[in-house]
Amino acid sequence: MNKILVVDDDVDILSLVETILSMNNFDVQAISRWEDIYTKMDEFKPNLVLLDVMLGGADGRDICKNLHLDNKTRNIPVVLFSANPEMGKYIKECMAQDFVPKPFDISNLLKTVKTYVN
Repeated sequence: MNKILVVDDDVDILSLVETILSMNNFDVQAISRWEDIYTKMDEFKPNLVLLDVMLGGADGRDICKNLHLDNKTRNIPVVLFSANPEMGKYIKECMAQDFVPKPFDISNLLKTVKTYVN
């Protein structure tokens, strides 16, 4: 079963995404504190990270870049998501694989996730 780590400081969106992905047979860990991402990466060993850009106290683009610069996590795809559609312009700069705008279409979210885990 493919493992997906979801990081978003909005607990309502976090819960919704966790439910959607779980109902589609993904093993999901959802965290609302960006500070926990590196520990969770080591423990959970996800096949994909779904990462919000605007996190309280951190920028998801910086976290994405750090994950891709680390030898242990460099090959794990990261899909950014944000309520600001302009953030999609930065995926190459921060080495993200893709971007999903919020509010997201569920079928688009699932299609994007499946692209990187199958």
